[in-house]
Amino acid sequence: MPDNTDNVPSFHGISTHAVDESRRVMIPADWRPKDLSVAFMVLAWPIGAKDYLLVLPPETWRARLEKMKGNSLMDTRVATLERVLGSNSAPLTLDGVGRFRLPDHLAKSVGIEKKAQFVGRVDKFEIWDPKRYEKSQAQDEAVALQVAMQLL
Repeated sequence: MPDNTDNVPSFHGISTHAVDESRRVMIPADWRPKDLSVAFMVLAWPIGAKDYLLVLPPETWRARLEKMKGNSLMDTRVATLERVLGSNSAPLTLDGVGRFRLPDHLAKSVGIEKKAQFVGRVDKFEIWDPKRYEKSQAQDEAVALQVAMQLL
């Protein structure tokens, strides 16, 4: 499995994990970076809907920040985006056994309580409430088919 410069693996597949009373959840073993001190960024996503938590590895998060950096002082729309992202995100690091502690305000905003559904997106991943994810699957398949027909 190829690693990026932060030694973060790619993310494939789907798995469900229990969330404990401290909102800790085990990340799939093959998704863990070699260096457990790597800080991922978690965002309630999409903006406005907050259907799930989007988890970005450090390099992906830095690339997104670079796109905004030069515009935020003069463009009030970019400043608004930064404000919304800043208030609906948090850094995540793994503990020694491979768990994240999901921030209360983010987990509650997307309905994650006792179980978390991890969904790979190759260079990033999502964390869903399993019931919400199940409801989204039929629509996701239809959209994916349309996009695949255009791209492939």
